[in-house]
Amino acid sequence: MKRLNYLLLGFLTISTLSLLTSCNDDSDTGEKGSANVEVTDAAVDAENISGVYLAVSEIQASANGSIKTLATFDTPIIFNVMDYQEGATFDLGSGDLDVGVYDELRLILADGSPSDVTTSSYIEYTDQTTAALEIPSGTTTGYKVKGDFQISANNQTNLVIDIDLRKALVKTSETFKLRPTARLVVNETLSTIHGEVSNYAHSSDQKVAVYAYLEGTYEAAEAEEPAAGESRFENSINSAVVKEDGTFTLAFMEEGNYEIVVASYQRNPSNENEFLFEGTVDSELMLGTNILNLLSIESSTNISINLVLNN
Repeated sequence: MKRLNYLLLGFLTISTLSLLTSCNDDSDTGEKGSANVEVTDAAVDAENISGVYLAVSEIQASANGSIKTLATFDTPIIFNVMDYQEGATFDLGSGDLDVGVYDELRLILADGSPSDVTTSSYIEYTDQTTAALEIPSGTTTGYKVKGDFQISANNQTNLVIDIDLRKALVKTSETFKLRPTARLVVNETLSTIHGEVSNYAHSSDQKVAVYAYLEGTYEAAEAEEPAAGESRFENSINSAVVKEDGTFTLAFMEEGNYEIVVASYQRNPSNENEFLFEGTVDSELMLGTNILNLLSIESSTNISINLVLNN
């Protein structure tokens, strides 16, 4: 299978206001603030999966190991993570928390029968059949999402859980498992990158995906066959599949410098529901007519870039 060369397209500098300030643990003062939690996703690789459903019965927040309840649901909240991509979100719920700095959210999942889709998390295939979704500790200590956020008195903090199923959902010997690789971001001054790929000839047998890495974290080994239970491009912060019209979206991007990696996938001739990694793709990053190595983005910015594939 042809191996395509990798070219570092450039650095995306996203400048946002700092959302967290150092503060003491004020949880014993009795003051409270609120938090609202939304969920978003990137697409899965498998063509025959139409839904990844989570059944959430409680949202918890952790502050240095101290667990506090943010919201509970008498009836589990069930939603398809795959329905919320390219900046769309599912509004999961909100509640009050003690003032302070937190470092993790936990989604406690309903402990229902795997055969009962009204009380459990599950996978749905395009033929409308379903299968159990393995989420380690999901019904006990919860699906854990790391990320720092601050609760201030009489204010609401808006949080987004970016699950990115391309990385979180992996195939086991019997079923699919949801790994705790989701990121948690504060949705206040985040930026969105709207991209368009030039020289892109769409084919139903080929996919092109883009991956965003924090500057200096990408290594060529990321493109190699992943270890069992892991994914290719394991350390990417965000990803997107290029659509038929050549466009893609990287939403909820935090402050930082980013490297963009482009990869090509080819449909498996032995399994039409699977795409095989072909290689990374030489490309150039452009803003307007300018070829850039560094792109500066202000807070709360929508920016349009162009990727020119050097096929």
